[in-house]
Amino acid sequence: MAIKDNIFRGYDIRGTYPDELNENAVYYATKAFCELYPHMKRVIIARDPRLSSPALAEAATKAFLEHGKEVADLDIAPDPLWYFSIFHYGYDGGLMITGSHNPPEHNGLTYHARQTADVASEELMGEALQELRRHAQKLEAEGKTGVPSGKAIKLDPSDEYIEYVASKIKIDRPLKIVLDTGNGACGYLPERLFKRLGCEAMTVNGEFDGTFPNHLPDPYLPETRKFLGEKVLEAGADMGFAYDTDGDRVAISDSRGRSANGDDTLLILAREAVARKKGTVVHCMRASKAFIDDMKQMGATPMFSVSHHNAIRANVKKHSAVFGGEITFHYAFPLDYYLVDDAVFASAKLAQVAAGHDDFAAYVDSLPHYCASPELNVACADDVKFGVIENLQKYLRDNSYDFIDVDGARINFADGWALARCSNTAPVIKCKFEGDTPEALKDIEQKSLKIFNDCGVPITGKDYKFLGL
Repeated sequence: MAIKDNIFRGYDIRGTYPDELNENAVYYATKAFCELYPHMKRVIIARDPRLSSPALAEAATKAFLEHGKEVADLDIAPDPLWYFSIFHYGYDGGLMITGSHNPPEHNGLTYHARQTADVASEELMGEALQELRRHAQKLEAEGKTGVPSGKAIKLDPSDEYIEYVASKIKIDRPLKIVLDTGNGACGYLPERLFKRLGCEAMTVNGEFDGTFPNHLPDPYLPETRKFLGEKVLEAGADMGFAYDTDGDRVAISDSRGRSANGDDTLLILAREAVARKKGTVVHCMRASKAFIDDMKQMGATPMFSVSHHNAIRANVKKHSAVFGGEITFHYAFPLDYYLVDDAVFASAKLAQVAAGHDDFAAYVDSLPHYCASPELNVACADDVKFGVIENLQKYLRDNSYDFIDVDGARINFADGWALARCSNTAPVIKCKFEGDTPEALKDIEQKSLKIFNDCGVPITGKDYKFLGL
């Protein structure tokens, strides 16, 4: 089956198994990776518990071994252990096999090549992924295979990882914590860490199960956070955390079983960093004006970024920022940790902040808020959506609107803002709105939806109904 173009996306490789992403695609993509980044001698491979992941890992390992690599196999392990192994042990790169928060029939690949004098990239994205696609398709057409000459070893970095993270975190009082790892790759790793930090921790859905029988491990879903809140209340816990499949996103629940939203969590963590060191704070296009205002009041410099965690991390590095994050629960901690997506570290940092407050729930309540809409996902084909956003940007420029075009278009109004941007992973245009008051929000939604629709965003009556208009 020929390797499909559409699985090579902006920041990773994703598709359904086996019709889009299969052993053949992984084998030749990994061979291409080895040829394009020949400086790599020692690589790390890890996978999530999806039913397709073992076969894909076997295909990738075969390709690595045929190119003479030393392959350290973490077996089922989350992003935190994969990244930690690359950076802490000095591996040259590797492959993470995960469908992230997508449904069980999906899977994906993230390739990472450490920097050398000739290789400026780390995680492959953008044009680097397209180059990988072209080379993989060329190798597939040639039918090239090889004879294994490398070696494979097993590696379990969890003990060293826990000690390393524990050395960076200080929790002032013991907390009772509920952890929902959603049957994903985090398993019981967060529980082991929190117990090492002196907390009472209990895990639900800790067993690896790639069918995800209890709920999809996506902390951005309201139902996932509701489930966590119920477990926190049942246990009488101080707080709870819900992780996604590969452990790069985490949501938080307070002692009252309420989930702090993405803006709140982003602000909690950014405040902690900025209180220690003033500097640039990188944030996604969807961040609330309340977050931006708060950062300015603290003496930080907020900076918009393309809305993807790889782009956030790239900007953190480029601008020597003190913190970076998205409202989708991705964070970067350059003052404390490797510049990687690690939700387990993020949850430990959140627990550290919570332990510094007598009533963490009251602290969450004290955070500033404006009136925001839920995110509106407007269906729009992948080969159309970028042109639509370009039309919108041109219209706004031609009509002298105040807007930010870092990623899509965020229109600034006197009493709020509106955003339309292309999804990185789906045939969707994502829209979000915020107003200083409920009345301002409704007015901005009405005005903006008309602008969006006039510029080609396929707004429907269903979208108006979704927003309560």
